[in-house]
Amino acid sequence: MKYLKPPRLQSVAIAIAMEGYESSDDICDYILSRLSNSTVEEHQRLCAAVGAMAQELKDQGIRSTPTAYLGATISSLDRLSLHSQSSDPHTITALLTLLSILLPKISPALLMKKRAFVSEPLLRILLDESLPVDALATGLKCVSHLLAAGDKADWSDSSQLYGLVMRFICDSRLKVRKQAHRCLHTVLESFQRYPVLAPASEGITNVFERLLLLVGGSNSATTETQEGAQHILYVLDVLKDCLPLMASKSTTSMLNYFKTLLDLHHSHVTRRITDSLSVLCLHPTREVAPDVLLDLLCSLALSVPRKKKYAEDMAAIVRLLDVGIRKVYAQNRQTCVVKLPVVFNALAEILASGCKEALFAAMDTMKSLTSACIDDGLVKQGVDQIKVNEDGDVRRSGPTIIEKLCATIDTLIGYRYYEVWDMAFQIVSTMFDKLGGDSAYLLKSTLKNLADMEKLSDDDFPYRKQLHDCIGEALRAIGPETFLSILPLNLESKDLSEVNVWLFPILKQFTIGGHLTFFLKSIVVAVGLIRQKSLMFKQEGLISSFRATESLVYALWSLFPAFCNYPLDTADNFKALVKALCGALQGEPDVRGVICSGLQILIQQNKSLLEGKNDILNNENSISEKKARNYYTIQVVDANLNALRSSAHDFLSVLHNIFLESPEDSGGYLLSTIGEFASISDKAVVNRLFRPTMKKLLDVTYEAVEVEQPKDFSFMQIDKQSGSSLDGEGLIQKKAYKILAAILKDRADFCSAKLDDLLPLMIKVLPHCHFSAKRHRLDCLYLLLVHVAQVNRKTRNRAYDMLVQIGQAYGDEEKGGKKENLQHFFHMVAGGLAGDTPQMISAAVKGLARLAYEFSDLISAAYNVLPHAFLLLQRKNQTIIKANLGLLKVLVAKSQAERLKIHLKSVVEGLVQWQDDTKNHFKAKVKLLLEMLIKKCGMDAVKAVMPKEHMKLLSNIRKIKERRDRRIATNNSEEDAKSIHSKATATSRISRWNHTKIFSDFGTEVTKDSDVEYKKSRASGKSSVASKYSSKASSSRLKQAQRMKKSLAEDLFDKMEDDPLDLLDRQRTRSALQSSQSQKRKQESDDEVEIDSEGRLVIHEGGRPNRERSSSHRETDADSQVGSHLSARSSALGQRKRKKTSDSGWAYTGSEYASKKADGDVKRKDKLEPYAYWPLDRKMMSRRPEQRAAARKGMASVVKLTKKLEGKNAAGALSLKKRVAFKKNHGKGGKKSR
Repeated sequence: MKYLKPPRLQSVAIAIAMEGYESSDDICDYILSRLSNSTVEEHQRLCAAVGAMAQELKDQGIRSTPTAYLGATISSLDRLSLHSQSSDPHTITALLTLLSILLPKISPALLMKKRAFVSEPLLRILLDESLPVDALATGLKCVSHLLAAGDKADWSDSSQLYGLVMRFICDSRLKVRKQAHRCLHTVLESFQRYPVLAPASEGITNVFERLLLLVGGSNSATTETQEGAQHILYVLDVLKDCLPLMASKSTTSMLNYFKTLLDLHHSHVTRRITDSLSVLCLHPTREVAPDVLLDLLCSLALSVPRKKKYAEDMAAIVRLLDVGIRKVYAQNRQTCVVKLPVVFNALAEILASGCKEALFAAMDTMKSLTSACIDDGLVKQGVDQIKVNEDGDVRRSGPTIIEKLCATIDTLIGYRYYEVWDMAFQIVSTMFDKLGGDSAYLLKSTLKNLADMEKLSDDDFPYRKQLHDCIGEALRAIGPETFLSILPLNLESKDLSEVNVWLFPILKQFTIGGHLTFFLKSIVVAVGLIRQKSLMFKQEGLISSFRATESLVYALWSLFPAFCNYPLDTADNFKALVKALCGALQGEPDVRGVICSGLQILIQQNKSLLEGKNDILNNENSISEKKARNYYTIQVVDANLNALRSSAHDFLSVLHNIFLESPEDSGGYLLSTIGEFASISDKAVVNRLFRPTMKKLLDVTYEAVEVEQPKDFSFMQIDKQSGSSLDGEGLIQKKAYKILAAILKDRADFCSAKLDDLLPLMIKVLPHCHFSAKRHRLDCLYLLLVHVAQVNRKTRNRAYDMLVQIGQAYGDEEKGGKKENLQHFFHMVAGGLAGDTPQMISAAVKGLARLAYEFSDLISAAYNVLPHAFLLLQRKNQTIIKANLGLLKVLVAKSQAERLKIHLKSVVEGLVQWQDDTKNHFKAKVKLLLEMLIKKCGMDAVKAVMPKEHMKLLSNIRKIKERRDRRIATNNSEEDAKSIHSKATATSRISRWNHTKIFSDFGTEVTKDSDVEYKKSRASGKSSVASKYSSKASSSRLKQAQRMKKSLAEDLFDKMEDDPLDLLDRQRTRSALQSSQSQKRKQESDDEVEIDSEGRLVIHEGGRPNRERSSSHRETDADSQVGSHLSARSSALGQRKRKKTSDSGWAYTGSEYASKKADGDVKRKDKLEPYAYWPLDRKMMSRRPEQRAAARKGMASVVKLTKKLEGKNAAGALSLKKRVAFKKNHGKGGKKSR
C-alpha cells in the first residue's frame, strides 16, 4: 500500500529535525537523535541516508562537518543523476532533504566557490520528469538558496538556475507551483539593488507576454488555449507577491498588460490584478509610472461590478482606489487631480449599490481622498472662477475640478442615497471641513439642501442627529456670520412659527472662532427688537406670543457663550460689548447665568493658553477648530487679557452689587465670574472694591457674635434690627462658606498661614451650622483634608486632629452624636477617592486610615473600601500606592484575627498580584504587611491563600523570622550571663498616630499598642524592668519628656526608632540636611560640658556628684524604654565585633590648628582657641558597665594631663609634654594639646 503523506511533510520533517540544533553539534548525529524513533516513512528514509553517510565518513576517517556531509550528499546525488532510471526516488528525496538542511550551514563564500559542483547534479536531478513531488519541492528550495548566495553581478552564473525556477511557476502540481512561487519571491528579494534584478524581472515579463500572445492569437477554445489561460492566472498569482520586487521597467510593462486584461471583465482576472496592485501601492518605497497606474485605477473604477454577488470584489477595488490614488497624488499631483471626478463618481455609484461590504469602504475612501488630494490650489481655482462669473449672466467656461467634486458630493443627499444618508452626511461633513470658509462658495446649495431636509418628519427621517452634526460642521467651517447669512433665523418674521429655532442648538454647540462685533450688531440688536415685540404682546394680552418672544430673547442671549469660544476680535471689540453686557446683567436676571458663563469661558481660555495648558488639540479636532485655536498666539492672548482687564472694574462692580442684593446664586455663577475677573485684575482694583465690603461684613459679624442667641440659631446673624429669619441667616452662612472654600482652593499660602485659626473655628461652629450651608462647609473640610497630603508635618498633624475631632463630635452620644453620623462622615471622606488628582486621592485615603485608626467602629466600613484600594494599587503613581498601603497597614494592625481571616484572601492577593513598575519601590513595605498578617493569622492561614507563584516570598519570610528568633535567644542568654542589669521587658509603644511610620516607603511597623495579640506574644516570657534604678532615673526622664514636648510626636518616634532616612522623600531629606548640625549643637544632656566666654573648656575638680552613675542609669532606662522599637537589623549590628574608633572610625585631628613652622598649635582667625579633644568612642554608649568604664578611663588620662599643665607657661608645658609617655591607644587621639 502506498504511503499517503500529509501536506508539506518534508518541511515539517526538516523543522523537527533541526529544532534545538547548535552549530557545534554533529548535524547528522543530531538528526538521528531527533528522528530515529519516528514511525513516519520519510523520517526513516532520511535517518537511513544520514546513518549510511555518517558511517562512510567515519570509515574514511573524515571529520564530521557540514562541509564533509555536503560533499558526500552532492557526490551521492551526482551518481544518482547519472543513473536516474535505476535510481530510487525515495533515496533522492532523502538526499535532497538533507541538502536543504546543509546549505544554510555552509558559508556563502564556500558555496559561491563550489557552486558548479553543487548545481550541476542538482539540475540533472530536478529536470527528471519522474521525480516525486516532495523531492521536486525540496530541490527548488535548494535552488533558491544557491541563487540567493551566488554572484549577483554576473547574470550568466544565475540564469540557468533561475530558468529552472521559472519553469515550475506554472506547474500543474499545486505543491510544486507554490514552492516555485516562494522561491521566486526569495530570489527577487536577494536580487534587490543588484544588476541581476533587471534580467530576472525581464524573464517574468517575457513569460507573461508569451502566454498572452498564445491565448490572444487563437480564435478557438482549444486545449492549448485553455492551458495558456490557466498559466496566465498562475503568473498573476505569483505577481501578487513579486510585482513590487521587480525592476521599474518590467513593472511598467506588467501594468500595461494588466490594462489589456481588464478589458476582458473576467472576475478571476480582475481579482488577481486588484490584489497585485494593492501590494504594489502599499509598498512604501516602490515608485511606478503615475500615468500608467492612474489609467489602470480609473479602468478599475469604471469596471466595478454592481451586482451584490461581487461585493468582495467591489470592496477590494474601493480599498485599492484609496491607496492607489494617494500614491499617484504623491508622485504627480497634476496628473492625479484631473481624474478625481471620475473616481468620486465611481465611489458614489458604489454607495448607491447597496452592498454592505463595499459601503463602508467607499465612505472611508471618499473621506480619505477628500482630505489627502484636495489642496488649496484646487480650491482657489474653483473659488476664483465662481467670483468671476458672479456678475455675468452666462458662464462661458466649464466647471472646475473642485466644482465637479462638490457636485458629486451634493448628489449624495438626494433620495437615491436615502438608505445611506448617515454615511453621506459624514462625507459631506469632511468636505465642509476641508474647504473651510470657501464652502460658502462651493457648497452653498448643499447647505441649503441640508436645511430643507430639516422639514422632513421624524417618521420619514431617522438621521436627524447626523444631519445636525453635518450642518454644525458647515457652521464651524464658514463661521456664524456667513452661516446665518445663508440660513437666517428669520427673527423679523411676523409669524413666530417661521423662526428657525432649530438652529439655536446647532449655533450653541458648533460655533467657534466667531466675532464679538457680529454678536453686538446682530444678536444684541435682535434682542432689542424682540423685546419690543414682547412688550407689545404683553400690552395686547397675547400671553402665548409674549412667552414665545421671551423664550426667543433667552435663546438669543444663550448664544453669547458660543461666541466667546475663541473669538477672533476680543482685543478690538470687547470694550464695545461691555455696556450691553452690564446692562443685561443688571436688568435681566434670567440671562445672568449665560452671560456669566460666556465671560468665564473667555477668561479661562486665554488664561490656560497663557499658562501653556493648550493640550486640548488632537487629531480628532476638525480643521476649522484647529485654525481657530491656532490663531491664539501669545501676542493675541496678551492683547485679549489686557482688554478684559481694562473692563474688569466695571464687571466687578456690577457683579459685586448683584451678588450682595440677590437672594440666591444658583449654580454659583456670580461668585465664579467674580473670581475669574479678580484673577486677571490688578490687586489695587480688587482691594478698592472689596475691602470696604469685607470690613463692613466683619463689623456686623462681631456685633452678631456678641448677641446672645437661642441654641438652635446660628452664631451668624447679620441684620439684627430687621430680625432676619433662619433662612436669611442660612444664606449668609452659605455665602461665607462658599467664599472660604474658594479662598482655600486657590490660595494654598492662606491655608497654611491661617490653619491654626481655621481648624478650631471649624470645630467650634459645627453645632451652629445651618443645613443650607453644609454642602459648602463640606467643601471647606474637603480642601482642608487635601491639605493633609502636604509635606509640612505640623500642618498635616493639625489637619489629622481636625478630622478626629469632627469624628468625635459626630459619634459622641453624650453630646447628641450618633454612630450613624460617624459612619456617614466616613463615607463622605471616602468620596474623595473619586478625586481628579493623585494628591486628592491620596489625601482621602490617608484621612480614611486616620479615622479607622482612631475609631474602632469604622473598621468594618474601612473593609468596604478595600476593593477600591486594590484598584488604586494598580495605578502607576507612588503617592496613591503609598497611601493605600498605609491604609492596609492600619487595618491589619487594628483588626482582630477573626475579622482579618475573613478578608485574608483578598488582602493577600491584592498585595502580591499587582504588577507594575512601582512594585519594587514598595517591596519592603509589602513584605512587612505579609509579616504582620502571619503574626496575626498564622503561617498556615496565609499560606493557604497565597498564590503559588509567590510561595518563595513566604518561604523567605519564614527563614528570616527563624533566623531572627535564634539571634534574639542568643542575645538574651549572653546578657543574662554578663550584665548586671536584668533584661528589660518591651513596654508597649506610645499610643499615638504616626504619619511617617505608616505611610513611609520602608517597612516600619505600626504602633504596637494597637496590636494587642502581637504585644502579648512579644511580651511573653520576659521579666519586668528592674526597679532599683527607677527613682534615680525619673529626673532624667522628666527632663527628656519636657524636651520632647517641644517637638512633634513624629520627632519622638524618629529619635527612638532605628529606621533609615527615606532618601526618596525630598522634603524629609532636605530637612535632615538642614537640621543635622543644629540638632548636634542644641541637643541637651545631663553630661553637657561647660564653656566659658572665651571658648575654653571648664572642668570641675572632683567631678559632678552622681553624674556618672545617673548617666549609667539613664542610659539603661532609655534603652529599656526603646527596646521594643529596635529592629532585627540593629540587633544584628550589635552582635558584630566592634572595632576601636581610632582604628576604624573617623577621628577629629585638629589639623586646622597645626603650625607649619614649629611644633604645637596656633590661634586662627574667626575660630576658637585650641582646645583639648577626645574622639567619641562607641563603647561610651554601651549598656555594659565594663565597656563604659574602659572608655571613661581614656578620658580621665586627658583630664589628668590638663591638671599637670595648669599654671605653666608655653615653654614649661612643652618641656613637660615631652617627658610624658602616652599609651599607644591614646597616641593618635591626644597627640596634640589643643
